[in-house]
Amino acid sequence: MDSVFLHGLTGLLVPLFALMLPVIIVGIVVYARGASSRQRNDIISRLVEKGLPIPPELMQQDSLVPKSLPTSSLRTALTLLGLGIGLIIFFVAKGGDNWGIGAIPLAIGLAQLLAWKLEKPKDGGAGGVSQ
Repeated sequence: MDSVFLHGLTGLLVPLFALMLPVIIVGIVVYARGASSRQRNDIISRLVEKGLPIPPELMQQDSLVPKSLPTSSLRTALTLLGLGIGLIIFFVAKGGDNWGIGAIPLAIGLAQLLAWKLEKPKDGGAGGVSQ
């Protein structure tokens, strides 16, 4: 094949794959949740056929999906602040005028930090930082 044709084909397939990747990821997640739901329904139907009681944990929506660690709003705010500052430093060091791109996560991080500071502790102060 002609190298110009292959170069043009690569130039078409790479952006197409990049655009399709989020759709593929969402499809995988939806399929996995459906499989989990089918598995739970199968277990429940077998328990009903045998006349056994159904555990309450099994009736919960995501009982078979492992729970992820809870994320702290403070951690998210600090991560966005660090990302914003890092992007600003990167673009200033590069010498471009695009340093404002870093201001977006910086501003979101500041807003989340303010929201974290203003929200009331849920468990008698366990959610906040002790002073």
